Amino acid sequence: MKKIYKKWDLHHHIVPEFYVTEMKKMGISVAGIQWPDWNPQKSLKIMDKFHIEKAFVSISAPGIYFRDTEFSIALSRKCNQYIADMIQEYPTRFGGFGSVTLPDVESAIKEAEYVLDDLKLDGIAMLSNVEGYYLGHQSFEPFYEVLNNRKAVIYVHPNEVPGKKDFMFLNPLYLWQNDTTTAILDFIQSGFHLKFPNIKWVFSHGGGIISTLFPAVVEHLKLSNPKIESELDTWKNQIFLDTASKAYDDQLPYLLSFSDWRHVVFGGDIGWANETAVNEVIKAYSSIDEKYEMTEEQIKDIFMDNAQRLFSNKSLPIEAPVLSKLKLPEFGKLNDKICYHCHDEVKAIEMIQSGTTEKVYLSIDQPELWTLDVEERKKIIFEFNNRLAQLSQRYENRINGFCAVDPFIPEWSVQEIERCINELKIEGVCLTIDMFKDDLYTFLSSSLIHKIGSIDKPVLIHPRYNKGLVLTGENRLESVFFIAKSFYLDIYRRNWLKTEFILSHTYGSMQYLSQPFNLLYYLSPKIKINRMLALIWETFILKRPKGYLLIKNMKIVD
Repeated sequence: MKKIYKKWDLHHHIVPEFYVTEMKKMGISVAGIQWPDWNPQKSLKIMDKFHIEKAFVSISAPGIYFRDTEFSIALSRKCNQYIADMIQEYPTRFGGFGSVTLPDVESAIKEAEYVLDDLKLDGIAMLSNVEGYYLGHQSFEPFYEVLNNRKAVIYVHPNEVPGKKDFMFLNPLYLWQNDTTTAILDFIQSGFHLKFPNIKWVFSHGGGIISTLFPAVVEHLKLSNPKIESELDTWKNQIFLDTASKAYDDQLPYLLSFSDWRHVVFGGDIGWANETAVNEVIKAYSSIDEKYEMTEEQIKDIFMDNAQRLFSNKSLPIEAPVLSKLKLPEFGKLNDKICYHCHDEVKAIEMIQSGTTEKVYLSIDQPELWTLDVEERKKIIFEFNNRLAQLSQRYENRINGFCAVDPFIPEWSVQEIERCINELKIEGVCLTIDMFKDDLYTFLSSSLIHKIGSIDKPVLIHPRYNKGLVLTGENRLESVFFIAKSFYLDIYRRNWLKTEFILSHTYGSMQYLSQPFNLLYYLSPKIKINRMLALIWETFILKRPKGYLLIKNMKIVD
């Protein structure tokens, strides 16, 4: 019989009736999802079912800051008092994180002091951003000073990305997760990880995709701060990632190796998540002894002991896991002898002449190109594609490439694709994209979508801008967003099931996101019963999730 583990749940939401009433008055919903019918008794019932001894509750997104500061102060106080009353009624079953009125710093400090000193709650709940103010905003410094002096715990939950309110299920399954990661990066860039070393952090939903992006983040930050790696190694002792929604074999090794198992805490997302989702998380972490040669004691740490140490200020240094034991499932198809991602003609020639590479595919990467007028862009693209053909002929097709096109000139691009494939014998197409700033329904033109699906040639997805720190500025994981959006808008299923996509600049995130994206494959802005039935049948019964398998078989060229 499988061992049953007792748990402390650090990701557990209250959704009181008065709060729902206020949200409805303002016309606010969460990704269009119906507000849960919740009360403390329902939480206790689920906790008993899943052997959760204690839950630390909080208000989830969209939080408490609305309309004006006066309204937000009143709503925050009412929610925090509600949590305190729950704890008083069930002192052994509940703890809590109090909400504060950031970005109004003065009132947020007063409420934090009231939460910690008068209500005696266990920590402070923050959202990844509020009205575009992220964790590293310089105005927050006095707030963090108060919490640093108290060695407080801050629990961080994702909020909607500014400007992406109407993105429906793209929000919980992708954008919100990224926003937690963006918040962490913002905090680091501010230097607050050095200024406030006593604050302990619980980042919900595994901190978004921080565990996959972290190596690239460190390498980029080293350019301006050679000491950043050691600084962050120290700061990671103060970071705990919770398990909510992170139940897949393609995610667990990332989470467990970000620091170690002693910095992973159980989160069920009860209050919003259904019981099936909670059960999947519990099943996944209850079996890591079998999957990764971990011990029952280590599982017990994740489910309860790490949280107990967190709140008792008993810290343990990070013990690096044996990465060979944290094996990920096989993922992606790449031929080591073929280079699919090269923008340098000289480098391509050197690779094939050295004998280490059998073939190199060149593609365009000129961010300045997209600032030119239409005719200038056409001319440069036309000349680039001609040069590809010349190189292919000169080097007996050991150099070929992905022809450049301009998605902003779709009809011309369709003609250019035809010219490149039929006349120049170029073997693929490069789509250079910049979609993150667009609204939900803005995508490629229908003519370009259909052309891509009809050519039976590989298609490289490349961001227009890929410099700078990932998820900040213009470097927005465009290739990843392209797949998420094409799945959710049903473009991929209708047009590209036989198209071979090659994704660049994903920073190792595609495998981690592949199972949530599988859900996007079956979903759409208008829920369709037949698609939901297909999701259940193919993913949970046949164990052949189509969206996941499509991503698994893509080429990833980071």
